[in-house]
Amino acid sequence: MEGKIIVTLFPQDSQNKLRPALVLRQFPKYGDVLVCGITSRLHQYIPGFDLLLNDQHIDFERSGLKLPGVCRLNMLTMLSISDINGAIGEISLDTHKELLKTLSDYLVHKNQ
Repeated sequence: MEGKIIVTLFPQDSQNKLRPALVLRQFPKYGDVLVCGITSRLHQYIPGFDLLLNDQHIDFERSGLKLPGVCRLNMLTMLSISDINGAIGEISLDTHKELLKTLSDYLVHKNQ
């Protein structure tokens, strides 16, 4: 499941919006997943932090996205596995690891 791009009702602005999201990590026992939302609003891209999936990115074609999108690491939520409406694509293991490292580094070293 990790690295898959899924479709789900994503909580945003006190409502749920059907949108793609990237599964960052699946948690033990109950299978809940940590996901980051994907937006087509490219102006929200934070270089060096978010993942920009466009036709220049090696994983764009396998992502299943119809339009370029930004995997926003500041748009996180936990979902039950039953909240997932299916997968449309995926990113490579290398890209997934890179994104997790970016998030981890930010969480650990934010104030340094």
